[in-house]
This record gives sequence, C-alpha cells and structure tokens, in this order.
Amino acid sequence: MKKYLLIIFALMFFAWGCDSPGDDGVVGLDGPILESVDSDGMLEFNGAVINNGDNPVQSVYVVIVLKDENGNIIEANSISLFEEGSDTLLYPLEREFFNVSVATDPNRVFSKDVEIYYEDPL
Repeated sequence: MKKYLLIIFALMFFAWGCDSPGDDGVVGLDGPILESVDSDGMLEFNGAVINNGDNPVQSVYVVIVLKDENGNIIEANSISLFEEGSDTLLYPLEREFFNVSVATDPNRVFSKDVEIYYEDPL
C-alpha cells in the first residue's frame, strides 16, 4: 500500500512540476529561449511569446532575471514587445518575438527566470 501511495505522490509531484508558478495560461513563452553571447560579450536572449487566451492583451513585457550561484539577483532587464504608449494588441494565438540583451558577464550567471507581464485592455 505504501508503495502505491509513493507512486501516486511522485506522479502528482511530477504533474505539478510541469506548470510554472503564476502561469495563468494566457500569455506565455512559445518555445525555448535561445541564449547567445554577441560580439561585444553581452548575453542575448531571443524567444517568442504567444497569447493563448480568448481576448487580446496589451502592454506585453518580457523580464529576464539573472541570478548567481547563491540565488542573488545580478541583473534584471525587460523589454516591451510593442512601442511604448501604443495601443497595439497581442491577439489570441498571435506570436511576437523578442530580443533582450544584458551586460552581465556570462560566467557569473547561474540561473535565469523569465516573467511575462501584460494588461487586459477590457
């Protein structure tokens, strides 16, 4: 009996681990983020977001938070997917690409977090 409970607990833990905390399923990453170092030695992050919701959203920002091996934030940088002050919307199932550059030494980066912020125009 304990063996079955352990297996069920492990499956539930795995299923919960697949969802990122705070992910409401509306705007999210569309695939992996590609990480590279440009000719000036700056880290670049390239990716895309997609609106999986039923309504358009506006003011979409992608935030990259870089941490060192102790979990301390080294740098946080954000980019707006649309021009500041515009009324441009990200419609359902629409994708938008982004590119974020950071000045942190790549050798200092141990982990990164990606956060997506947006506003519901309704």
